[in-house]
Amino acid sequence: MPKRTPIRHGEILLLPVTDAPTGTTELVTSCIVGHSESGHHHVLESDEAFAQIVALNGDLFVNLPSDTPLRHRKTREQHRELTVPAGAWKIIRKTEFDVRSAVVSQRIVAD
Repeated sequence: MPKRTPIRHGEILLLPVTDAPTGTTELVTSCIVGHSESGHHHVLESDEAFAQIVALNGDLFVNLPSDTPLRHRKTREQHRELTVPAGAWKIIRKTEFDVRSAVVSQRIVAD
């Protein structure tokens, strides 16, 4: 098997992992790996079922038995379709930090 490398698809990053962790596993043929408020989701779609795994800490993983297309559900200005090689992948979604809505906590240090 050729070496797998990280895949960037817009604000989504797929990182190859040796094994997916334990967690809630569901067999699916379609998995939204990146949500969009306007419906322009990033979706892995296959004719063959694959494992969608939500780890105990909430991280999303997929375990693909074969190469699987990654599509951007948008009619124009979309990211090109990519093929994600078979294997286990961790899905990382780019997030924005909003300083206005962030909760700041203070910790009192006692010596």
